[in-house]
Amino acid sequence: MKLLEKLFAVDNNTAKKEETGRNDACPCGSGKKYKRCCLDGDEKKRRKQLGLM
Repeated sequence: MKLLEKLFAVDNNTAKKEETGRNDACPCGSGKKYKRCCLDGDEKKRRKQLGLM
């Protein structure tokens, strides 16, 4: 049951970042593209939350 809860849990920050495309400006305000700034860190956090790391 906990595995299903993890898979279907919606995090407001994650939902917002999914709307950001790889080539869009980073939502953190750095002025860089998202893929060059926060994408790697966000992917690592998402994998850790899902228990894949």
